[in-house]
Amino acid sequence: MDIRESIEVRWFLPADDARAARLVSWFSRAFSEAPRHDRYRRLRRADLGIKKRGGRPKSLEVKFRVCAFGSIHLSPTVLGELERWTKLTLSSTDADDSGWTTLTKERRVRVFGLVGGRAVEVMDGEHPGAGCAVELTRVAVAEGEGAAAPAAWSLGLEAFGPPEILLEALYAVGRAVFVEVPDLGLTSVESKGYPAWLAERSTER
Repeated sequence: MDIRESIEVRWFLPADDARAARLVSWFSRAFSEAPRHDRYRRLRRADLGIKKRGGRPKSLEVKFRVCAFGSIHLSPTVLGELERWTKLTLSSTDADDSGWTTLTKERRVRVFGLVGGRAVEVMDGEHPGAGCAVELTRVAVAEGEGAAAPAAWSLGLEAFGPPEILLEALYAVGRAVFVEVPDLGLTSVESKGYPAWLAERSTER
């Protein structure tokens, strides 16, 4: 069993949003992961997520929101909802598949370490002791037994390391990276975690 804390900010954009092309270009040199199939429990709650993580090894992740800090500006045109989460990871168990939503994720990740209060990008799969991962994910929802349908793009920043410096790491990396894409235009309305986004989709149906 593994328990970790993180501070995160995330946005969801429609699959055909014009900003996605800029983000894909921005992540052109980022590490690309193989497509992954994660299954989320349909809870209709913004503060709790239960996920069966795909890939190897498979795991069951329970993630709950400890605190919602509110809106923050990471650049003049980037406003997001800052949240603190605690994640509990267990070995996956085989259970009834009913009541779950399957998401196919294609993630591109840039990792930044926090060095002397500054954000420094690390390459070649390195993972520093403290910093922030910046990810761009193409998200598709599997409808029934058919192929996954394009649903959204998600841009997320997730700070990692000792709990006392998570906030510093996210601010430092966020402010540094958004200089690279000026006038991107991300709003707090578009900013939410996966549980809130899935809850909204369930309500719309």
